[in-house]
Amino acid sequence: MITLLIPSLRLANQTDQPLFDPTAELALPGLTSLLGRGHHSKNEQIGAEQWLRQQFQAVGVSAAALTLMLDFPTAQEGYWLRADPVHLRADRDRALLFDASALALQQQEADQLVASLNHLYADDGFRFMAATPSRWYVRLPRAMDCMTTPLAEVLGRDIRPCLPSGPMALNWHRFLNEVQMLLYNQAVNDEREARGSLAANSVWLWGEGRAPEGLVKPTHQLYANDALARGMALASGVAHADLPQQYSVDLVSDSFIVLDSLVAAAVQGDIYTWRDKLMQLEIQWFQPILQAWRQGQLGSIRLVLFGDQGTITVVLNPADRWKFWRTPLALAQV
Repeated sequence: MITLLIPSLRLANQTDQPLFDPTAELALPGLTSLLGRGHHSKNEQIGAEQWLRQQFQAVGVSAAALTLMLDFPTAQEGYWLRADPVHLRADRDRALLFDASALALQQQEADQLVASLNHLYADDGFRFMAATPSRWYVRLPRAMDCMTTPLAEVLGRDIRPCLPSGPMALNWHRFLNEVQMLLYNQAVNDEREARGSLAANSVWLWGEGRAPEGLVKPTHQLYANDALARGMALASGVAHADLPQQYSVDLVSDSFIVLDSLVAAAVQGDIYTWRDKLMQLEIQWFQPILQAWRQGQLGSIRLVLFGDQGTITVVLNPADRWKFWRTPLALAQV
C-alpha cells in the first residue's frame, strides 16, 4: 500500500471562517476523485509527526537524537536538544513564533549566529551546531529536567503556553531570554532587517526523550524531505530517500510519502501560495497516482489528511476502481 501523508491539506477546517473554501475555483480532478472513490474514517486529531511516531513505535523517542543520527552520525555522546532558529513577533500581549521556513536563512548566516552563541556559552558547557540553516542543535552540560513542545506544534502560535515546563523551567526561560538578547544585537540580523528579511531572534528548544531503540518497520520505504521522518526510518532500518519531484510508477509501492509542501504557507496564512502548492501536488502527485491506480499499476492507496477537527484517512482498494457511482468529492466536504 502506498500511503500519502498530507499535513495542512484540510485548511478549510483550520480557519475561523467555516464557510470559506480555499479550494474554490481550483480544478482538482485527481484529488477529488481519490477522495470520492475512497473509504473514509475519522480519528483523533494528531499531526503528521505523531502519526509517524505511532507507526514506527517511536512515541517518546528523542527527536533530537533521531535527526542527529542523520546530520552528525559521529557526534559526541551527551544530552542533545534541537535549538532551531525562529523569529518571534510581538502581537499585542502575545509572542508569535515563525520557523526557518519564514526566515530563508543562509548557511553562512547560521554559522555566524551559532559561533556567537558558542562564544557566549562555551564556559558553561554548551555547544551549538548548525547542521543546516534551519536545523540547529545544542549539546547540554547535563540533562535538561524539563519538558518542551515540538516546534511543529508552536508554529504561528503564542509561545507562552509552550515554553519549557518542569522543575528547572525558570532557568531555561532565563536562558532563552539571554539567547534572544544576544541574537538581537548580531550584525547578521541587522543586515537581514535592513533588506526586509525577518531576524533570527531566538531559538526553540525541543526534542528531548528516550534513546532511539526498539523502533519497528511499518513500511518498506519512506520518501520525505523531513529530517525527523527520515530519522525514524534510519533508526528502524527502513530505506529512505528524498521526496521526488513527482510520482512515478518506479517508486516502491509499499511506502510512506510525506507531502509537506503546504505547511509553511498554511502557518503563515498565505492562502495564495497555499493554493499554488496544492495545484503542484495535484499535477505532480494526485493525478499521476490516480492514473496509475486506475490502470492497475498500483494496488491500494491510503491518504492521511491532518486537520484540527480530526485526522481523516481515505483508503482506495483495487475493487474500488469499478465503483463508478462514487463521484468526486470536494475537499471542503471531507
